[in-house]
Amino acid sequence: MHRLISYLIAALLAVLVSTACGNAKATDTPAFIFPTAAPQLSGPYLGQEPPEMEPKIFAPGIVSDPDFMEYSGAFSPDGSEYYFYRFSENSQSRLLFSKVVDAKWTAPEPLAFSAKYEAYEPYIGFDNQRLYFAWAHPTYSGQTRLPAYFFVERTQDGWSEPHYAGQGMFLSSSRDGQFYTTDMSSRNVDGRTYLANITINDGLFTNYERLSIQTRSREQAHPCIAPDGSYILFDVDSGSHLFVSFKNTDGTWGEAFDLTEHGFDRMAGGAYISPDSKYLFFALRGDIWWVDIGVIENLRPTE
Repeated sequence: MHRLISYLIAALLAVLVSTACGNAKATDTPAFIFPTAAPQLSGPYLGQEPPEMEPKIFAPGIVSDPDFMEYSGAFSPDGSEYYFYRFSENSQSRLLFSKVVDAKWTAPEPLAFSAKYEAYEPYIGFDNQRLYFAWAHPTYSGQTRLPAYFFVERTQDGWSEPHYAGQGMFLSSSRDGQFYTTDMSSRNVDGRTYLANITINDGLFTNYERLSIQTRSREQAHPCIAPDGSYILFDVDSGSHLFVSFKNTDGTWGEAFDLTEHGFDRMAGGAYISPDSKYLFFALRGDIWWVDIGVIENLRPTE
């Protein structure tokens, strides 16, 4: 119970980012938050045995560490890199990554460019050229009082320095380049957050088109669009309680299905679909879980 309460507090910080983010300071992260032993795993998805229709913890002891808390992660489109974030009661959230080198996955290690301030919710688009992440940089969070997204670009030497992208929370995209995030701009006006399709120009978020999806909750957040754009998952309870809405033939969104009525734990949130559309990942009680995407496809309405 203590671990659950700690997770909820930390997740709420990442999800709603209070005004204190404007005063974020550089701090040292204890070395123990990063594993030191190489996992020596090979094969897709960090060499893990794929799940079937029953969810299971993803990469226990490597990504989902029982001593820490993880909320979201993302693979590169070719499946050779994995990015996620980890936090604990005694350390701020950090971005970590693992990649395939000589056919073996490396042990997760920190991304140096984000180390100065709290970082979370990494995401790579299908072009594989930009890595987006939320970052509590005081210059931006102090000015807007909203969660700030940044991006880095691939270079011959690795990743570039971070550049400001815009306000948002949790990023997702379809293969055709449509990006979605949580629009936080009305949170201090009407107390609501909205799912939004965003326009991105040279890495910058330039327009937010809010989605109209019917649910009982006012707090829709953490959108996860299917790679083919045919449905979208999101949560409604500050990082938990998943729903899915399928797109109608006329381009509108259908009424959302409450996934707690279809076997999902109410605390599950932060959905992410693998680039190959085979698996659904989600956060639950401080770990990252995965399950065969059939649990969602089986809910697709028939014509």
